[in-house]
This record gives sequence, C-alpha cells and structure tokens, in this order.
Amino acid sequence: MGVDNIEYFNKLSLALINTTHDLLNRHLPLRRIVLVASIFKNCNIIFPYSKELTACIVSEQKEDGGWVDCEDTAWSLCCLASKEDAEAEFARGCTWLENEQTKSSGWGFCARDNPCIPITAQIIYFLPKSQPFSQAYYWLEEEWHKDLQAPVNLNYKGAWYLLAFYKLQKALNLSHRLFTKTVDYLIREQRDNGSWGPWRNHPAPDECFITGICMAALSLSYTISPNKKIVSSLRKGIRWIKQVQLGNGLYPTHYIEEGSAWILFGWSKAIAVLRELDE
Repeated sequence: MGVDNIEYFNKLSLALINTTHDLLNRHLPLRRIVLVASIFKNCNIIFPYSKELTACIVSEQKEDGGWVDCEDTAWSLCCLASKEDAEAEFARGCTWLENEQTKSSGWGFCARDNPCIPITAQIIYFLPKSQPFSQAYYWLEEEWHKDLQAPVNLNYKGAWYLLAFYKLQKALNLSHRLFTKTVDYLIREQRDNGSWGPWRNHPAPDECFITGICMAALSLSYTISPNKKIVSSLRKGIRWIKQVQLGNGLYPTHYIEEGSAWILFGWSKAIAVLRELDE
C-alpha cells in the first residue's frame, strides 16, 4: 500500500473520531455512536472517548438487559465486551439477546420481527467468540443459499454471510462450497468503477455501506482462500473510495458517519491484505 493510501485512510479515521465525539457531546442517538465505535474496535483502531461512551451505554441499558432492539444491543455489547467495569451489564445484555432469538434460530430487530440475514450475521460477527452461534449460523447459511438461487440477490446479504463464515468456519468445520460461490458472486457484482450497489445493474447509485461491507467480506475471505481476483477487486474498490472521499475525510451519505464507518471497515481489512502482499 502506498503512503498516499494510508494518508487518505488516516484522514477518514480522524474525521470519524471527531464526528463521533461531536455526536456524543450532543447526546444524539446512541446507535449512531456505538456503530462507529464497534467498527473502530473491530479494526483495532483506538477510539479515544471509549470511557465516556461506556458510561453512556450503561446508562441507556433497559431494565430487561437490552437496548432499543437487537441491532442496537449487538453494537452496545460489542463496545462493552472485555470492559472489566461493565461485565454485569454485558452478561445481562447477552441474556436478553439470546431470549430475542427466534424459533428459527435467526434474529430480526426483535422477537416479533422476522429473522433476517444482516442482523443475524452482524450479531455472529461482531460479538465475542464465546457466544453460542452455531444454530444461528446454520439458519443463516440456509437462507443465503436460497437467496443466491433466487432471480434477484442482494450483495450486502452475501457479504454478511461471508463475515459469519469467516468468524465460525474453523470452530464449526464448515464446508467451503457455498463460501466459494459467494466470493465469486461478489467479485462479479462489483461495478466497473470499483463500487457495489444492491446488485450490479440496480439503478440506485453506488453505495458506501455495501461497498465497505463487500470489501471487508472479500478481504477476510482472502485469508481463508487466497484468490488473485479478490486482490484485483480490492484495488479497484480502493480507487473508487479515494475518488469519492470528501474534503473533510468523510463520504457523501445520508448518515454521514455511518456510511463513512462502513467504508473504514472495508478499507481497513483491504489494507491488511494488500500490505502483506506488497511487503
């Protein structure tokens, strides 16, 4: 990776830290903050306001142990994991989340909601490995297998499946058949400019969230099964990322810190792969 690439990436990291600190100071919705902080944590980037954020998360935990919904709870638990001063809150939150798991073994926004691939995979990937996720994973794998055979597929669902596979493939000794098909599928779905959308020919514009999560999924998939096509895809993705970055370091999305955080997620994983190849 060239020096200029790292400079672009560092500019994004600093902009996200400053933006999230502003959100925290203005007491804006917790979800917007814990999402970014969780991605920082997963990418091994120091979030300098974690102490203040931990206090805010604990103060907003509901009496039943959860937060607003399963998604918010997953982000909050990711931030609290390994915090010695929040072990009880973390345990209560995990219990609440287990109780919200549907009979089919996946998660939706709540127990009354239909389970879905994105929230189920998010919980599997971002929460600590000690959590019992095998049933949820097999449900997710079956759902994605059906989706991949359907006339219309959504790129971000494939990326979420790959992230869950990456997390559990060794522990569950998973078959690589669907994994390999999904990697090939995401590479084919990349747009000519290097981005991803809901699907390749969807009329919606290029999407920061989908591009970031697809790049992360492909980067981590490369560590399982090296594929030169993945490397080419990541380099194309980074070119697009650099071209559309705003002057302040962030990205042009509605929730600017959220879309930018997903770009950071994918970019960080891609940098790790490309740096090793360039050394």
